[in-house]
Amino acid sequence: MAETLRRLKEDHANISRLLQVLDHQLSLFAEDGEVDYELMAGVLEYMRRYPDLEHHPREDRVMDRLRLRDPETAEKVGDLEGLHRDLKEATGRFTVALDQVLAEQEISREAFTALGHDFIARQRAHMRMENETFFPAAQRALTDADWEEIDAAMEQSSDPLFGPRVAQECAALHAHLLQWDREDRELN
Repeated sequence: MAETLRRLKEDHANISRLLQVLDHQLSLFAEDGEVDYELMAGVLEYMRRYPDLEHHPREDRVMDRLRLRDPETAEKVGDLEGLHRDLKEATGRFTVALDQVLAEQEISREAFTALGHDFIARQRAHMRMENETFFPAAQRALTDADWEEIDAAMEQSSDPLFGPRVAQECAALHAHLLQWDREDRELN
């Protein structure tokens, strides 16, 4: 499997894990439980940084190549770049809502949880489409040479949260995730 495709699939698994954490925090918020706002803010900061700046551009490059190799299939996948813009906007809306909660500004519990659930649902639906439609189509249509060119053209920076070295700006989120994983294992 091409390095780019392997990384994209790995990113989806990691993002799914973060969405699970957010979903749990939203449940606590809806029930007026003890919410870890720092954890939520860290997840949203990561989502604004890594998927928007690294992950989606990789997918867009694969899509560009798919359009060249198999325009009909690329058409069926749809407007990937537009979907990425929509996700970025959903991330922004949820981030603003979280900032309002943190600043104790007026936002209803229902509005906040609705924005959070919308964000999570959009992310999950998008990744499902890519995993079930886009990635298999790209894998079928692109040649080894295409993948090598894509791999070579993309900077091979590591994921700041899930990569081999956790970036300083992600250290608190990483520690929270490790703690959350320990607590989750103890409950199950």
